[in-house]
Amino acid sequence: MDKELDLDPEWKRIQEKTFTRWCNEQLKVQKIVLEDLQSGFSDGVNLIVLLEVLSQKQIGKYNKKPKVHAQKMENVEKALEFITKKERIRLVNIGSGDIVVPNLKLILGLVWTLILHYQISVGFQIDDPNSPQVEGPSAKQALLNYVRQKLPHKTINNLTTDWNDGTLVAALVDAHAPGLCPEAETMDPQNALENASHSMKLAEDWLGIPQSPHSSAKTP
Repeated sequence: MDKELDLDPEWKRIQEKTFTRWCNEQLKVQKIVLEDLQSGFSDGVNLIVLLEVLSQKQIGKYNKKPKVHAQKMENVEKALEFITKKERIRLVNIGSGDIVVPNLKLILGLVWTLILHYQISVGFQIDDPNSPQVEGPSAKQALLNYVRQKLPHKTINNLTTDWNDGTLVAALVDAHAPGLCPEAETMDPQNALENASHSMKLAEDWLGIPQSPHSSAKTP
């Protein structure tokens, strides 16, 4: 999986909830709710539905009520083949077995790849970062450039560890709506979850950006 996602357990837990929420935002048009990513994609059905929603394309016939391992594997193989051959999205080190017998780390990597391709690339109208004919910036680089532009007074080197204490999230919220989160400049970096939770709640209430589900804020 992408090294950008190889994070500490606490952040990985937050990441799983964030990615689950993102998937549910896409799947709500089909009235599907994933409880978690490990079981949610294990039979391939919800993954296929997610891909059809994201791509606005039909994948074709598949087993909508798989009962045995072979049927689940077939569904997932169909989904991965659609990703790599039809959508030309490069996947690294993930196979059908990693989803049917779930490997959370690799599933997080898969979802992150889908976010990069369908949300960030399309949102920034940039070249497909996984296409062999890349001419523009990658989706990750475009996003990094964007937050740097919004926060010129901050030093931002990546999309992972620099954001762990929640203060950049707060600053980004305030940059989008000046005055919404003025405390961003005085937040204690030691209160990481509290900072992130507060900022994301403001983003949801005032900017219409759904926040990830999370437990009560606490100091790591």
